[in-house]
Amino acid sequence: MIASLLLVTHVALRTVNGRVLIDDQTAAGIAQWGRHFEAVTYYGIAEDPGARHNSSSTWVDLKDLPGTGNCILAALPNAYAIGRTMRAYRAVRAILADEIARHRHLCFTPGGLVGDWPSLGAHEAIRQKRAYAAWLDVCEPQVLRNALAGAPPLKRLLREVKLAAVERNIRHLLRHSTVALLQGRDTFDAYATLAPDPHCTYDTHTGLADRITPDALAGKIARIRSGAPLNILYVGRAAPMKGPHDWLDTLESLAAGGVRFRATWIGDGPDLPAMRARVAGSALAPMVELPGFEGDRARLLARMRESDIMLFCHKTPESPRCLIESLVSGSPIVGYGSAYPRGLVEARGGGVFVPQHDPAALAACIGALDRDRQAFGHLIADAAASGTLYNEDDVYAHRAGLMKRADAAPPP
Repeated sequence: MIASLLLVTHVALRTVNGRVLIDDQTAAGIAQWGRHFEAVTYYGIAEDPGARHNSSSTWVDLKDLPGTGNCILAALPNAYAIGRTMRAYRAVRAILADEIARHRHLCFTPGGLVGDWPSLGAHEAIRQKRAYAAWLDVCEPQVLRNALAGAPPLKRLLREVKLAAVERNIRHLLRHSTVALLQGRDTFDAYATLAPDPHCTYDTHTGLADRITPDALAGKIARIRSGAPLNILYVGRAAPMKGPHDWLDTLESLAAGGVRFRATWIGDGPDLPAMRARVAGSALAPMVELPGFEGDRARLLARMRESDIMLFCHKTPESPRCLIESLVSGSPIVGYGSAYPRGLVEARGGGVFVPQHDPAALAACIGALDRDRQAFGHLIADAAASGTLYNEDDVYAHRAGLMKRADAAPPP
């Protein structure tokens, strides 16, 4: 059997005029897998037609990317409702059973149980007595717990039942995995004790050419030490789990404290209209820009290199790439502390963190940096130093090696 890889994920796929499209960042990752395996079959989930107007991704045809001639992209049905899951279950299981039998290396990204075809693939691999890698990039039970807050009693009860089932399923699949790829320190800390061979991994699509240059870094530090207004940035979806209103609370406190700054949130999402309404006509209006989605990756990285702070208020343990990209760009990460951001900078620095859900503490932290520009300059240099630890060639080579290692060992 050739060194073929089967990946079954929750990534959305869109079909347009008979062509299957995928977001450009995932496509870049598939191209990386194609460098390490002779053949790659990547299953995602057919996009819900109701999401067709979501502009938070740049959609590409995998066939248009160099280095993907050995990669196949295919969609499984969207079944994130119990009725849809039941109707599609047998057909999807048959597809996955055949794919598992004909691929040498297997990797699944289990999630929320309903419509969770990666979990189904892992269960089928267990039935076939096949070794597999389990890849998790978020603590799904914590996402569900956050959703319980403020829910009506009946909905809360149903979600608690689902939460218990999701936790049992993830524990079972991790125990039977051969290798667990746990993305970021938050996910690793949550799941490492459940897996026989856990590894903390990272995900980035930045390369050596994306790093801030020494001259640009020196210029940024000189500008900060000159006392110029702060350039604050966030890049990501305007969604509750990203804490957009905590972000605005922090900026309001900074403005009230006399800190001079310009702040930009790049990204769209369900909370963007409310953010724009809150800023319009307020004291923040002259200082805050909410442009929405930006699909040009080169422009995004340029904005990060120009920024002084990546201000984040993440509510859920996750492993967002924007924090790595910020470090690569020489922009310190400043926000709510958790294991993932702390792990990114534990070796070389470049981050400052405060307790979760405390915008006042976050504003005080940034205010202290504003008053001590010498220390701020050192923090920027440390961020760039941490950024040198992350490039996509290395992180994909690391994960590919772990996936191949999974096949070399017998299943638990």
